[in-house]
Amino acid sequence: MSETSDEPRRSRPGAPWSWPMSDPGPATGTASPATGRRPAPARRGWRWVPVLFAALVETLAVAPVGPLPFYLTPLVLGLTYLAAAAVGGRHATLWAPGLVISAWGVAVVLVFSQTVHTDFASVAVTALGVGATAAALLGRAGVRVDALAVGLSVLLAGLTELAASLGVDVLGRGWFYGALLGVWVLADLTRLSPLLRRGGRRADATTADPAPPRPAARDRGGPP
Repeated sequence: MSETSDEPRRSRPGAPWSWPMSDPGPATGTASPATGRRPAPARRGWRWVPVLFAALVETLAVAPVGPLPFYLTPLVLGLTYLAAAAVGGRHATLWAPGLVISAWGVAVVLVFSQTVHTDFASVAVTALGVGATAAALLGRAGVRVDALAVGLSVLLAGLTELAASLGVDVLGRGWFYGALLGVWVLADLTRLSPLLRRGGRRADATTADPAPPRPAARDRGGPP
């Protein structure tokens, strides 16, 4: 958190495990009433390192190319979000999606590895609730968490499961998620994303000192 702001930064919606992508940049936040400054943006410098590692794992080690079962994918992606958020610090935008998708990934691994012998839907819903609760508690601790990011992570993960059940085969391939993570890495390294460029301009604007108030003009006929 910024030293001049008492409120945690609000984030934009994050991506679910099924569609890994970089976050859309720092939100504008709320200016501090004392100084007019907004909280500092999240750091992105080395965020691409855990994302690149996950991309290689998904492309080379997860089925159908590698020996690892595909059901590890949501857990790998959730942990990737958390690692990227840790690099970005308390103001990173991926804390909420990371917690939700990691909890979802644990549920997937427990059921599909037959560690837990029960209905998948009940375990998945419980896990999503755990992830959402953890995100809410993290937000109360002053870390940047947006309720909309939590909701969209749950919604889009469910939509991905629905699409996979309808026969969209590419969603069951590890290399597909590795490719999406690779795009995220390129966007961070080359700064080609328009969203990232716009976020950089907003960061410059929010960290600059506010313009001093201009004195009101006096009437020409009034006292000096």
